[in-house]
Amino acid sequence: MNGERKIDVVVADPRRDMPVRKMEFGFGDHVDLIFNRGDPWLSYASHAFWMTMPYLEPYLMRTLRTALPLVDDATLREQMRRFCLQEGQHYQQHAKLNDVLRRANPKFEALRAIEAELDADYKRFSAERDLAFNLAYAEAFESMTMAMSRTQMEMRVHEHMTPPIRDLFLWHITEEMEHRCVAFDAYRALGKGFFYRVRAARQSLRHYLGYVARFHAAFLEADSARVAELTTPAMVAQRRAFQQAFNRRNTPRHLATFLPWYDPARVRMPAGFEAAREHYSARAVTTN
Repeated sequence: MNGERKIDVVVADPRRDMPVRKMEFGFGDHVDLIFNRGDPWLSYASHAFWMTMPYLEPYLMRTLRTALPLVDDATLREQMRRFCLQEGQHYQQHAKLNDVLRRANPKFEALRAIEAELDADYKRFSAERDLAFNLAYAEAFESMTMAMSRTQMEMRVHEHMTPPIRDLFLWHITEEMEHRCVAFDAYRALGKGFFYRVRAARQSLRHYLGYVARFHAAFLEADSARVAELTTPAMVAQRRAFQQAFNRRNTPRHLATFLPWYDPARVRMPAGFEAAREHYSARAVTTN
């Protein structure tokens, strides 16, 4: 977008190089769940997104696997297969962290009702909505998270997080950028064109972000005493400044994904992307 600082680097052949990394982060009950700037509001905002992963990502995998036999291009088929394998690793790691959350605070068990609703929605979409809608939903989510991941890495958001969640976060956003073309290419091959993609994306993101907001509110209510104890006026001011800076960068990038000429292969990756890819490939239990 106009006005962005030119600190990005182009990744060679983004439609091919997608290793599947099996990770181990060592989650346990000792993990500090208020991991982002010591700010419970920001930390629970991240947890709210991640509570969706054990339901969203299997839905994305079902969608791409349903589309797979209909795709003629061998390269795209392989990328779709690897996308599903990466997403499978993502949701399994987030499920482990979600279990830590529940053990940390029995009140978080109340979130299971929201989880059940979300799971039922995605199973209903798979059963009742056509492939074009499900591919458009996948593309909308992937385009949104690619823009977010790019901005988060550029702003080095992970440097304000504590381990091991910091590594979960950085590994996940790295792979989000790595497989950024797959849902877009699958929709382009099998979907219903640009205008349907935009209409379905608006519906999809309202659905998804509505659940994220519900999870976030439930976390803050369930842990309200601790949130009040940890929150200070200085923290609120720092959070507001961070959110404003993030939105200034991220909003135009996300809006650009709705343009007719958008292609994620042409999006420039932030400095640090290749180093993160190499780091997590080296750290992985297995890579293939």
